[in-house]
Amino acid sequence: MNFKKGFSLIEIIVVFTIIGIIMVIELLILQARINQYGAPYYNVYSALKKASYNVLADMYCPNENSDDPDCVAGPRPFPENSYDLCRRLAEFINVPKGASCGTDKNDSSKDINDDASNINDDTLRFIASNSFRFYISSLKTYKFNSGEELKYFIVYVDINGKDAPNRVDKKPSDKLLPDIVPFAITTRGETIPMGYPIYSNTYLTAKIRYPAAEINGIIVDNRFSKSMSFYEAIKGAWGDTISPDITYSIPFSDEMPNSSKAKSFFLGEIPTNVEFKSQEGCKGGEYTCNVVIDSFQGKRF
Repeated sequence: MNFKKGFSLIEIIVVFTIIGIIMVIELLILQARINQYGAPYYNVYSALKKASYNVLADMYCPNENSDDPDCVAGPRPFPENSYDLCRRLAEFINVPKGASCGTDKNDSSKDINDDASNINDDTLRFIASNSFRFYISSLKTYKFNSGEELKYFIVYVDINGKDAPNRVDKKPSDKLLPDIVPFAITTRGETIPMGYPIYSNTYLTAKIRYPAAEINGIIVDNRFSKSMSFYEAIKGAWGDTISPDITYSIPFSDEMPNSSKAKSFFLGEIPTNVEFKSQEGCKGGEYTCNVVIDSFQGKRF
């Protein structure tokens, strides 16, 4: 008679123990990546969003005797040069050592080039208390097919200080993700993520909020998609629609020259067939959906 030998209980326990250890290690690595990129990215996004909103809200002089040379009676417009934007952002971001904004509003020596090739100590504007390093471009203009224009700056932030890799772009051979991340800040006081991070949910995730619908006789208002990359969310919500009323729909990154490091990323990681969520109530041109960034202090919920 031939007897087939099976696995003993001890062997099975050892195998499952090894599998469990591997899973724990992978979870720890994933959490470390989220802590390394996700938390700092969301923190700087939140800081810029609040600061640009405050710059927009703080349009009036505190009093006519203010020592602010730009203080005039009546409203102050949103800054339209990098010198003024630097000064105003530094008012609302904790900058212990002060800002190096330049000599005056006509000084463009610190402006970041369109190809983002001159991000260095000479163009550094200020360092926040958490070591984030801020760089600012000149004022740019996005033109819509309707002829309407939207003005914006690109603010680059190094989210881990002087530590490597100090790059805006990502190549297939890179072991580390980019740590210099760009944002568009419009003269309407809005902050929009740009560059490689919008394709990677390691930095930021978002959900599509669908319009209210009747389900089993009950009106359900809060209907959300699963979490996904920011790029997938805006494509799923609006397709290829570009509207001045929906700033998230504007492809600011596409305005950069092909040589721009803010536009250079590993193409293999960009979703090529993003499903259009028409079955969930999103309709191109009717703006029935919204995109909600669903990260809080780098933690997913």
